[in-house]
Amino acid sequence: MENPLETIALNGGWLCLDFINTVSARLPVMGEEYLRSWDDFRIWVKRAAVLPEEERRVWDRLPESNIEEVHALREALFALFQYAAQHGALHPEHLDTLNDLLHEVYPHTRICLTPDGLRRGVEKAPHPEKPLWLIALSAEDLLMGDRLQRIKACDNCGWLFLDTSKNGARRWCNMQTCGSQIKARAYYHRKKRL
Repeated sequence: MENPLETIALNGGWLCLDFINTVSARLPVMGEEYLRSWDDFRIWVKRAAVLPEEERRVWDRLPESNIEEVHALREALFALFQYAAQHGALHPEHLDTLNDLLHEVYPHTRICLTPDGLRRGVEKAPHPEKPLWLIALSAEDLLMGDRLQRIKACDNCGWLFLDTSKNGARRWCNMQTCGSQIKARAYYHRKKRL
């Protein structure tokens, strides 16, 4: 049987949002857990291209770390960005877990010059938790940029995504799955009223 992480849709539009979406759904309650083990996390890290391929192969050979730490970061980021999607603002308490991890990450970071300008990068030395560090830095980038108002929760499954539509009115994470279901339900209810 194929692991869902091997084909999971990366609809979040931002690394940390794709990480948050590693459950089958968030609505009406949290669905199936896709990150059941460290091996599952390894599959997702490869699928999401969190690390460059050569670096990822080295990282794959490192000893396992704690999957509970992975879950804790994911759920803390979900609370942070879900609140932002619902309220258009941040709740200070939701920043605590992210700040704790960023304190761990910063000693391993460097400011790098990229074709897009300056950005914070992580040293190349392998470390079991490096993908978590990159996810935390991705969350920091999203929070510190001008896109916070564009974070949305899918009306169908609850996955979080960055709305890049021109008018900022997208309501689904993926048109082929959730978008078509939302439109079909709306059509059904319009016809039923007639």
